[in-house]
Amino acid sequence: MRKTGILTVAAAIVTLAGAAPAFADFGAIAYDQATGRYGFSWNQPTQDRANALARKDCGSDSCRLIPVPPAKCGALATTDNPKESNAWAAAIRDQKSAAELGAMQDCQKRTAGQCKVRGSECNR
Repeated sequence: MRKTGILTVAAAIVTLAGAAPAFADFGAIAYDQATGRYGFSWNQPTQDRANALARKDCGSDSCRLIPVPPAKCGALATTDNPKESNAWAAAIRDQKSAAELGAMQDCQKRTAGQCKVRGSECNR
């Protein structure tokens, strides 16, 4: 009887743990190449919510969305003057510093100008 009770409790814990990811927060990066406008959202309950907030922060329906999954970091880099040279890049990595470096390196490949990280953060 005792063994059955322990197995039942263990099965219930496994079932509850697998029901939904704990603290699965989503993010998004939004960028409008035509205007150089950008926006971000982090740690939102759904990807749709993260996308909507990033697009609102960007301020244009033309903003391209780059989803940032839970437990990942995202960064956006653009040239110093996006209206002269509209080079940009976004990167998604496990660590914030790696996302920033990835975005900078990819942006620099697209321009002779200087790129700058415009924003970066990590989701829980």
